Amino acid sequence: MSEIHHQTVEMGSVVLAIDSNYDEITVAAFHYRQIHLYPYLREKGFNIERCQGKLARRHYVASAARKQNVKYITGVGHGSEDTFTGDQGTPIFRIGNYDREESDGKIIHFLSCKTALELGFDLVQHGCRAFFGYDVDFTVILETPDIFFECDSEIDRAFADANNAEEVYNYTKQIYENRIKEYSDKWIEALQSDNEREAQESEYIWKWLEVNLNHLCCPSINERWGDSQAKLE
Repeated sequence: MSEIHHQTVEMGSVVLAIDSNYDEITVAAFHYRQIHLYPYLREKGFNIERCQGKLARRHYVASAARKQNVKYITGVGHGSEDTFTGDQGTPIFRIGNYDREESDGKIIHFLSCKTALELGFDLVQHGCRAFFGYDVDFTVILETPDIFFECDSEIDRAFADANNAEEVYNYTKQIYENRIKEYSDKWIEALQSDNEREAQESEYIWKWLEVNLNHLCCPSINERWGDSQAKLE
């Protein structure tokens, strides 16, 4: 990776962290981000405002998102074409039901299903500088969840490293491709050794990683999701 990936954003900007943790998949994502992502963001000089667990609800998120020093929003929750949800599936961002202040001038990343289809585009129309999300269901194999969360969290890490949206996509794509190759190689080795169980497990991992990557939406894919030169400054 190039030198730019290791730069630090020198500022007091705030990251708004929205983390549902009420079912198996959101709990797994929440724990991964607590251990592997948020300490990294703090090391890079960001303050983190947390709307997690019972605070991952519309009232608390809307109040926090309106603050001018919140420059980046990263969220884990279930989603649909027009809605990102929080605790117990309650809507947080829904088309027609949030204020421009919550998105204007911010970069937003949702680890959720389908929000890129309509909501991501709508957020950009309401001032979001760059949106990262998925236009299909984001798939996680719960026996090996960290592999999937590692790939997606590269979006947050790369923005924290002072990269623009295009560079963030390139770094994230590379992480995905590295993991896809790792598990496709394991699949081939397992087939050659007649280890049917390991072959099946490895195949599931690399194929679902490939699906997630192919459906990651962001400005590099289409300008409907924002400005490819957007970065945290």
